Amino acid sequence: MLYEKFVECLENDDKPNAVRIALDALETGKVGIVELYNELLMPAQNKMELEERKESVAIWKEHFRTSVVRTIIEYCYPRVVNEGLRNSVKKGKKKILVFCPAEEYHDVGARMISDFFTLCGHQVYFLGGNTPPEALLQAMVRLRPEVIAMGVSNYFNLVAARRTIEDVREILGKDITIILGGAAFNDNLTVVKEIGGDYYVDSYDAVVRISEGWENHETGI
Repeated sequence: MLYEKFVECLENDDKPNAVRIALDALETGKVGIVELYNELLMPAQNKMELEERKESVAIWKEHFRTSVVRTIIEYCYPRVVNEGLRNSVKKGKKKILVFCPAEEYHDVGARMISDFFTLCGHQVYFLGGNTPPEALLQAMVRLRPEVIAMGVSNYFNLVAARRTIEDVREILGKDITIILGGAAFNDNLTVVKEIGGDYYVDSYDAVVRISEGWENHETGI
């Protein structure tokens, strides 16, 4: 019922009530942050992107609805950070750079995945969508991340994603971990390996599994 009410508000262009429904559920304990993202925000965002690809919704509507989801995510961020700090003392924590490549503008999914990594205690830097190669280069040189996570929603951006991965490995070394996510991989996960990725993530559970693998590796398990 929560999801249906939320989507109804989005379809009616009712941002105040959409935000209220989501945040009331969080504040009253009906859902936690992970449940809010997994059961409300991610399905709603995926629905919007699917409608956009089918051209069944006006672009302005998709932008407006995405702004609603962003508002809720930003409200949740202090909670995400506080929980992440509690988990940061565990082994296997990484410095992670999250972004979408040039010409990829759908970055809300990548933002939610970056929050999942933050919840698991990692040090996360989110660059957003349409990250130019030169900006990514500057960030890599400055931050020296151990992990690169890239979101690709549009299938036609996979060529740019492959080229970006090649550039990343040339700069940071072949041992850099590459994580991929987004709708561009939904119908064919073999593409993840074909373009040079190491992992595919689409949920909090996937992020937890990867994090636990890093932790076990560092503790010798």
